[in-house]
Amino acid sequence: MVGLIAALVMIREQIGKATLYCGDSNEVMENLPNDFFSVIVSSPPYNIGRNYGLYEDKKNNYLDWQISFWNKVSYKMKDEGHIFLNIQPSRQKPLWCYELVSKLDWKIQNTFIWNKRIEIDGYVRGQGTTSQSKKYICNGWEYVFHLTKKGKTEISQKDSGVGYHPKWAEENAKRFGKTWRPTVNAWHIPYETIGHGSISKDLMKGEHPAIFPRKLVEKCIKVSGCKKGIVLDPFLGTGTTSLVAEELGLNSIGIEIDPDYFNFACTRLEALQNNMQGDMFD
Repeated sequence: MVGLIAALVMIREQIGKATLYCGDSNEVMENLPNDFFSVIVSSPPYNIGRNYGLYEDKKNNYLDWQISFWNKVSYKMKDEGHIFLNIQPSRQKPLWCYELVSKLDWKIQNTFIWNKRIEIDGYVRGQGTTSQSKKYICNGWEYVFHLTKKGKTEISQKDSGVGYHPKWAEENAKRFGKTWRPTVNAWHIPYETIGHGSISKDLMKGEHPAIFPRKLVEKCIKVSGCKKGIVLDPFLGTGTTSLVAEELGLNSIGIEIDPDYFNFACTRLEALQNNMQGDMFD
């Protein structure tokens, strides 16, 4: 296994503005320069035994590994950079997420709640698996921690803002002189596909058990206000972060240890490139 991972680190693909590496994140990161990245949007493995292919999602030293990894990553960030870390508490350890981020060198600036499913006005909105448990209610949310060097980095309220409700848009535009309002720290962003059992294994997901939606990545990048620079996802999965960066005209680097997910991410980016080039000639 060690030899296989070491060999994979040499695989590199350039697709559009994205540079993708198939290999171990620790090894690849060591070879990337310091003071390099503007934004990170990433969701590391949750350590709950999910099937991530080559990666074994059950480490005894998981918390120490994550603390060490993200502290090393912070040296790769520009001083004015932003890290968006998507992690989920567990029933057994509901506070482990705060234990992790409290021990990182970079500071929490904002804490977002990503509502994948939420009950509103008597209806559950959003897709996901349905629990048959007689003891536990389905979890419908995860954390997205926004980390910056000192917890005081400027963000873009305008880029991350939302339009007024159509009913009040014209009146508010007259009153406030703008057509948007700032976002809040709880986002309802459903999965892009409906899960079945261990979460769907359709072509869109590439058999990945926990793909996050493009809108979540887009929202994070827009909070940062990044207009140029390099976006990083050291746990790329099926390539969503690099895909969104490409759509926003940003350079990106993605690292993925599993060759199947890596190849699927390349396929998604190549398809996007073909669509974008086709639009140029329409």
